[in-house]
Amino acid sequence: MSGQIMAVDHFAGGGGWSVACRWLGIVEYGVEIMPAAIRTRSANGFRTIYRDVWSGLFHPSLVPTHRLYIASPPCQTFSLAGNGEGREALGDVFQAIDDHRYEDPARLFELTKMLDPRTALVLTPLAHIWQHRPELVALEQVPQVLPVWHAIAAVLRTIGYSAWVGILSSEMYGVPQTRQRAILMARLDGVAEPPTPTHSRYYPLEPHRLDPDVAPWISMADALGWGMTARPSLTVTSGGAETGGYEPFPTNARAAMEKAQRRGDWLIGNQDSQLGATRKRRHSRPVNAPSGTLTATSRSWKWADRPATTIAADPRITAREHHEHGEQSKTALTLTRDEASTLQSFPADHIWRGSKTKQFLQIGNAVPCLLAFAILSALIAPPRQRNGWEDVFAEVAL
Repeated sequence: MSGQIMAVDHFAGGGGWSVACRWLGIVEYGVEIMPAAIRTRSANGFRTIYRDVWSGLFHPSLVPTHRLYIASPPCQTFSLAGNGEGREALGDVFQAIDDHRYEDPARLFELTKMLDPRTALVLTPLAHIWQHRPELVALEQVPQVLPVWHAIAAVLRTIGYSAWVGILSSEMYGVPQTRQRAILMARLDGVAEPPTPTHSRYYPLEPHRLDPDVAPWISMADALGWGMTARPSLTVTSGGAETGGYEPFPTNARAAMEKAQRRGDWLIGNQDSQLGATRKRRHSRPVNAPSGTLTATSRSWKWADRPATTIAADPRITAREHHEHGEQSKTALTLTRDEASTLQSFPADHIWRGSKTKQFLQIGNAVPCLLAFAILSALIAPPRQRNGWEDVFAEVAL
């Protein structure tokens, strides 16, 4: 695809899509309402053209000419972590699509009085596409929104788009996190296809299993520099076995590692003993030797030898069994802002603005930069030409 690509990015936040656009040489115009996120965008040199997506829908002249449209509408009401209003309102959302409310911004805006306003926002991308017909489209949301993306894709196919909808797992694109997102990709100039994975999927029941012909997934420890990636990494446990099962990462292990690095060796716990206030038998081992087990007395731990669980708008990451069941774990690891940013694959020099709470909110809401990069790279690549049969089969697959 020749020429510089202009993009409009709705719900642009602190810059997940923006960073990916910069890496790809795409000129991105963001739309964002949170003051702290706007300051973050400005600090990183990203443009914010107006604040409210409704402003652009009611005043199309505000919207610059663009070939690429990106949107990550609010997910709180659809997320398992939220109150679930969006899931309960799915019937209303589908009815709004059937009623063609997206063709008239005023009729679509009426939904904000009938539903949670954030739930109604999930249909503003369809309204924008209907108005402006961008050549390329990328939409992102929590997995619970997948049925809405399918419904939107069906509409897009009626106006000439090829559309792909599915769940992408972040660790398969180099993100040190098992964040899953519902993605819609669409294009007018050929077949919309998902990005090819660059890294293995993480298999929680078979942690040593790796997909062939791609790089291994990236662990939390490696991404944060806790794993000493230039040499065999420590197996970090909290009294657990060195091999087999999941190996938890103690909260205070980071400090122990840093102290050991300064000395030029690692503190290796005696695997046969239970470490406590009165038992601390330790010996040191050179860093260029295969590592043993670092143990700690803390009850707060995190598995560091695998990708992190989903980074939310919170400095804590919980143990996987609690995370997957929506429970609040007492074994949460508290991350620093920069660690959370790294796990979302933001560059090390990315600047964050606002209070600590607002900064974590921006980080948790962002699409991981490397996942965004993979999606946009697939969209701007020369497309495979489609034929009529592909459109027919796409409709049948719904």
